Amino acid sequence: MKTVIPKTHQALDWVGKGLSAAQAARKMEISESSVYAALRKTRAKDLGCCPTCGHKLRK
Repeated sequence: MKTVIPKTHQALDWVGKGLSAAQAARKMEISESSVYAALRKTRAKDLGCCPTCGHKLRK
């Protein structure tokens, strides 16, 4: 069975390669807001914060 990678994750890969979030969204044919939301959540997790409320997470 083939593993399917979500379009949002593929768009985040394109952002990592140098495209803007808007360009990556157009390339993957998804909304720009979904790419921006995914970027916000991944950055929050990298900082050790909750992606929803922003509180610091215990490790």
